[in-house]
Amino acid sequence: MPELPEVETVRRQLLTKVLGKTIKAVEVFHNKTVDNDETIEEKLVGKTIADIDRVGKLLIFSFVKEKDLFLLSHLKMTGQFFFVEKTGDISGGGHSVVAKDWSDLPGRHTRVAFYFLDGSVLYFNDMRLFGYAKLVDADSLKQARSKFGPEPIADDFDINWFVESVKKRKALIKAVLLDQKFIAGLGNIYVDEALWRAKIKPNRPANTLTKKESVALAIAAGDVMKEAIAVGGTTFQHFVDTDGEAGNFTEQLQVFGRQGGVCSRCGGIIEKTRVAGRGTHYCPSCQK
Repeated sequence: MPELPEVETVRRQLLTKVLGKTIKAVEVFHNKTVDNDETIEEKLVGKTIADIDRVGKLLIFSFVKEKDLFLLSHLKMTGQFFFVEKTGDISGGGHSVVAKDWSDLPGRHTRVAFYFLDGSVLYFNDMRLFGYAKLVDADSLKQARSKFGPEPIADDFDINWFVESVKKRKALIKAVLLDQKFIAGLGNIYVDEALWRAKIKPNRPANTLTKKESVALAIAAGDVMKEAIAVGGTTFQHFVDTDGEAGNFTEQLQVFGRQGGVCSRCGGIIEKTRVAGRGTHYCPSCQK
């Protein structure tokens, strides 16, 4: 599943493709993807894309002069977006993007297509049918947003709130950071990296962290994601952005996927274990 930096990369690049485009038609190839909404085409034809926002890993499409209509999309495990210019040029992003995914669109994994007046098309592919692209009203959008906590990359992220909140939690710190209702956007890769930067073991109970450690962790979480966004995210399982470019933050990872290697900070040997039900990477020598 793509993490926040990857989804943010897709969001930013999709904006350059579809902002201001007016929908001419919508074709649904699998009803589950659109939440079995038989009226989706009727509701979207003639609508112009005003913006693409994001909360956590959820993409939010809004439309010009529409205050009660939004398209929510989540890539989940295997979601992909492909944008086809009227010239036929194709760009795309998602998991396991190979030639057969885009060589003949719509393909067998295409779930919905959005046709624009200028002749371009946006396809949503999803092999395993876990992702979605569904319409919601303003109230439903508000409910969706309420399921996410603040993001460490936000300019107004309150570190004092984070410190005080961590003190009240008895769960393991990795589990706390993975809880999207508490902190939005941190996934397995970036949690491991943030904990390494803050020198904190992933299996520490959250309420054992000192104030200094919590502050360091909050800063590390924000920094590692901002750095990943700047270079297009981390590529695992062939995740690429909407221009077909693989994220290149992989080379900057310090612990994730590097079990058995030498810690660049202390020379210890990086280990892999299981914490909060997830494969977890850390240095037992310098993470306490």
